[in-house]
Amino acid sequence: MMETECTIAAVATPAGEGGIAVIRISGKRAVDICGKIVKAKKPLSKYKERRAIYASIFEGDKFIDDVIVAIYRSPASYTGEDVVEISCHGSTYITQLILDLLIKNGADPAGPGEFTKRAFLNGKMDLAQAEAVADLIKAKTESSRRVAAMQLKGGLSKKLSEMREELIKVMSLIELELDFSEEDIEFASRENVLKLIERIKEELEYLLQNYRRGRICRDGINMVITGLPNVGKSSILNCLVQRERAIVTETPGTTRDTIEEILDVEGIQVKIIDTAGIRNSGDLIEKEGVKRAKQAVNIADLVILVLDGSVETGEEETSLIKWLIGKKTEILCVVNKTDLPIKKSEENFNKIIPDLDKVYISAKTEKGIKELIRKITEHALKKGMPGGEEILITRERHKTALQNAVVHLEKAYESIQKNMSQEFTAFDLRGAAQEIGSITGRITTDQILNNIFDEFCIGK
Repeated sequence: MMETECTIAAVATPAGEGGIAVIRISGKRAVDICGKIVKAKKPLSKYKERRAIYASIFEGDKFIDDVIVAIYRSPASYTGEDVVEISCHGSTYITQLILDLLIKNGADPAGPGEFTKRAFLNGKMDLAQAEAVADLIKAKTESSRRVAAMQLKGGLSKKLSEMREELIKVMSLIELELDFSEEDIEFASRENVLKLIERIKEELEYLLQNYRRGRICRDGINMVITGLPNVGKSSILNCLVQRERAIVTETPGTTRDTIEEILDVEGIQVKIIDTAGIRNSGDLIEKEGVKRAKQAVNIADLVILVLDGSVETGEEETSLIKWLIGKKTEILCVVNKTDLPIKKSEENFNKIIPDLDKVYISAKTEKGIKELIRKITEHALKKGMPGGEEILITRERHKTALQNAVVHLEKAYESIQKNMSQEFTAFDLRGAAQEIGSITGRITTDQILNNIFDEFCIGK
């Protein structure tokens, strides 16, 4: 159990007025400090833990507020330390006043994520679970909630810990052989070690293959609407968000910058990015808009390619389609303006884009918009909803560590096949175990901890 000298305090609920606000205090002096400003029927230290205590806050003889106080004794608390939570009325002035009184009586202001950091350091959760706390707080959709909840429950940690323990066990046996090198004793069958390396490498590669989907579950899908100028991209955006989000005119090139909106599609966050029409232009502002449109396509998980069905396919449109196909990004082709006579035949389409998913709509009359939403939902669900108890990695830090672990395992496998010294095998098995351990926090640095907990809100 980590011993910290300072006792920290912070408002744990969001800023702004509300029915109640919660102020959290953690540390070995938490009860003592709170006792200086909390007046109840008996001293705060005399109350049993995990009880709702009706009390009042005073600054000297000045009454501040009636509150409910709950005490959680170490180690049975969120941080593993003594914790007191004060529920007061949700005035921003009152909460700040109480927090100031706690600080005046010996508490230190908590930094971002400091309560959860203490929970990690005190063994209440590992690092992957601590990161899941941050993800759960920020979850905006069912998919992001589900994948964060699975990590918080320890699904990823358990899987990684099992692999790490297996590697450490085999590595220990191989290192033991080095002490008996003259006797030529084999404590770990090389055939079994190779099988173990193959199996763990496959499991890590499976997690890496699903990283993109895990990232989509956590952060959502980037869906970019693109096409030539004046094909109806902004009108489609307005139809999807059901309001006049983008300016729509008959003049080509109205949209000069990217416009972003967020939709919840069957529990998956979809960021819709409307872009400037892609064409060659001498206008400096429009050229910058086209540049940004292409940058948006480069980060897209799904591209909505809007085509004007009322005109025949020309060279500029064909060039754009070929460029998009070359990006190897998933494309949904939307043929707009079906309220006008259609001049794009299916035969001509199939020569240019035979394999693209297509939907015909009129943004003007909203005909086909429901079908477009259904298609978008199909693509989103295919990419972003975790199934059942599926374990996914969602962070770049995890991805990098697993990639490094795979490299170590490949080197260990090679050293055994080439009958190299056991030292090489043991070194790379240890390296793989360390990379896996860095995800759960078994092996970590202060810099990694600071980077992780700095993204938390204060009070958590």
